[in-house]
Amino acid sequence: MEKNYNFKFNLEEPDGDAIRQHMDFDALLGQFEEQQVPRNRQARIRRLVYVASAAAAAVVLLLFVPGLFQNDPLTPESYFASQDFVSAPVPDLNIDYEVKAVADAHRGGVIDYPSGSRLVIPAAAFMDDRGKLVGGEVEIHYRELHDYIDFFVSGIPMAYDSLGMQRYLTSAGMVEVFAEKNGRRLRLAPGKAVQVELRSEVTVSDYFTLPNYYVYLLDTVNRTWEYQNIDILQFAEDDEWEPGAADSPQRRWQQELRWLEADYDLALQELQANNPVPAAPVPPRQATGDLPTLELDFVNGGLPLDPTSDLQADDLNYLHAGTIWEILPESPEIDSRAFRVEWQQVKLRRLNAQQFELTLQHSANEETLLVAPVLLGADYQRALNKYEQEQAAYDAQVAVRERQISEERDSIQAMFTARKAELQATLSEQLNSRPGPLRRKVINRFVVTTFGIWNCAQPTNAPETVTGVNYVLDNGEAIENTTAYVVNEAQNTIFRYLASSNAPVGITPTADNLLWIVNEQGGISIAHLDQPFGEGADLLLETVSPPVQNRDELREALSF
Repeated sequence: MEKNYNFKFNLEEPDGDAIRQHMDFDALLGQFEEQQVPRNRQARIRRLVYVASAAAAAVVLLLFVPGLFQNDPLTPESYFASQDFVSAPVPDLNIDYEVKAVADAHRGGVIDYPSGSRLVIPAAAFMDDRGKLVGGEVEIHYRELHDYIDFFVSGIPMAYDSLGMQRYLTSAGMVEVFAEKNGRRLRLAPGKAVQVELRSEVTVSDYFTLPNYYVYLLDTVNRTWEYQNIDILQFAEDDEWEPGAADSPQRRWQQELRWLEADYDLALQELQANNPVPAAPVPPRQATGDLPTLELDFVNGGLPLDPTSDLQADDLNYLHAGTIWEILPESPEIDSRAFRVEWQQVKLRRLNAQQFELTLQHSANEETLLVAPVLLGADYQRALNKYEQEQAAYDAQVAVRERQISEERDSIQAMFTARKAELQATLSEQLNSRPGPLRRKVINRFVVTTFGIWNCAQPTNAPETVTGVNYVLDNGEAIENTTAYVVNEAQNTIFRYLASSNAPVGITPTADNLLWIVNEQGGISIAHLDQPFGEGADLLLETVSPPVQNRDELREALSF
């Protein structure tokens, strides 16, 4: 389409008279007001003016009233919502990952760690972000977290939302695991799961009772822990005694229990030996009719047995009259001329109740066969009738024997159980008299169905809180709006509070408690708390000096 644009170039510059003709601004304003301007546009312009004016006023107000909003008190909910859900408070002290490789992801593999823990990787377990299965070498990144120091330096929260009520997870150990290939994160393929055996240590109420733990997955999107399954827990087999404790109660228990179990096994063996099981009759075997057979009479001396044979004539008395020997299909191939040789003697070795190794011997040659005793026709039927009678008699003898020994066996069992209970009671009394919680090594078994942070734990209620506690450093500086970490000796968890004079804080009154904060430079200030405090109390925190440089120093500083 042709476009007729009226472009004008090289316009003449207006002279002074023309400019003066358009300098009547009152007339221009009148012309503007006579035009039809939409009302909504006028209103929008006014609103924009008002908004701009309000913003300007706010800026002026902030300039003349410093700290007006900064001094507004924070709530714990708004404070923690503004924080990263998982954030290491002292990044230099965070726990590193152990990186080990699965040589061929299509085949899977087993990875063992120095802690004694283990991952079992199934075959064809990994896929990339496009859903394609990944083979070849895959790196497994793995780390374990066992106590409140590990939970603190990793920045993993322990709060657990249960039916709208905030609780905390006291842990038997955590793992974080993920996979990479060429620096890119992988996912677990549908239906695949990594089996985990996590070795850890837990507090027990008594030495012999396993506590109940559950498995949770950290949901970083919804900022909570999600229940997954029951933790399959067992005491570690090598948990015999503490290292270096030559005469600990646990060591004495293990030694005495082994002696008791040995006595129990010996008593049962003697009971069996004094009441032997009668020999069971051997059922007759009917000849198939399509395999070669040999007629060999050992019982009546028709063919002598080599004196070095494993079996002699008396050992074959159980054979039925008319027994012949069938050459089994799995026997080595035999030369047909062997049937024309007059063999001088044989060696016989029993393989099982129905199969024998037969070696035919001659001064010039010998032949080894695999054979079975079989019967034909009427001989088989007579042997079958006899066997049924012998089996009925055998069953009756076994029943009589069982009645004779059952009472004595029950007595042995009862004696063993009573002596074991006495040992357990003695050990429990000795252990419970010692200070501090009773702990045992365990193996946590669960499956990882998606990569992330997994926790073997049990929920516990948060301590009762008070409000209005004043946090004060040893230099007199007041602390406001930072994170306070609280732990106690009785529970393997870490509580987080907003350290502020208007926010709640709690401790467990039945245990020693430890509270600390971290400043912007990574410095740590600590308060040891052994009793509850009331509203308005001053909480004095002592700053660690010099600052901790590694996790060993951190453990020393944050010890009870």
